[in-house]
Amino acid sequence: MPDNKKILILVISIFLIGLSFSGMARGDTTQTFVILVHGYSITGTEGSDQWQMGVNIYQQLVDSGYIVGVVQYYGEFQVSYSNGYVFSDPNFYGTSNTPIENIAQELAYSIENLANTYGNVNLDIVAHSMGGLVTAYMLENYVLPVNLENVIYIASPFNGSPFANIASYLGLDIMVGYQVDEMLSGSSFLSNLQNNYQNIINNYGSTTFIVYQGTYDPWWGYLFFNSDNDGVVSINSATSTYYDYLYTFPNDVHTQWLDQFTAYGISYFEDQSVANQIIYNLGGNY
Repeated sequence: MPDNKKILILVISIFLIGLSFSGMARGDTTQTFVILVHGYSITGTEGSDQWQMGVNIYQQLVDSGYIVGVVQYYGEFQVSYSNGYVFSDPNFYGTSNTPIENIAQELAYSIENLANTYGNVNLDIVAHSMGGLVTAYMLENYVLPVNLENVIYIASPFNGSPFANIASYLGLDIMVGYQVDEMLSGSSFLSNLQNNYQNIINNYGSTTFIVYQGTYDPWWGYLFFNSDNDGVVSINSATSTYYDYLYTFPNDVHTQWLDQFTAYGISYFEDQSVANQIIYNLGGNY
């Protein structure tokens, strides 16, 4: 009988240890992950580098205690996390002709994979420019198995950008890609996105949505925009979505690719106040 008791204790111990290692294998955690989603690039090369330029928003988030994942959707789809975990899909190869909807579906798939790997996941998303459209479409059409705490849209053209309209008018669609067609003011993609934002409210009622926008207001803004703008996206366009809070940065902040054309001002990725605001908001402060 004593031997049977010892065997029973040994079996129970092995079972409990197995559960412990199983949890470790899944990486169960309540630590917060932050996913950074980049914007459109005509060359198909914009990606993780923008988040590490300037004031290095990526590293500041890591230093603040977050596990940070950087999305790359041009070329092979990949999300690389600061803890070493990488999601990649060799079956997805993105270009500027890849529909935004397809990128959103792939991003949703990667987040489902993250939840399957790590169990209980708290998640924040910070999306720049077209990355905000990718994120919004994903949230309208997919219920993610995570606790989505905050979503920050940085200058996302929810009502389009006049530069997309100009490219289309000049017949540059083939050169700039299908994604620009989807970002045309009044496009079916943007109209559907605005018409379906109730899905976001229904699916993510406890999530806080925040919009960032700059007021660079260059001279060409008087020609192309009907409100304050960052040189590419107007505040009217950036706020044509569901959000809880709006933060407008002063008149020296503009979209990154304007750096080579502007005589003054800095981009969102070069302004420490933008990084500070991101960290402040992701900490639950609004």
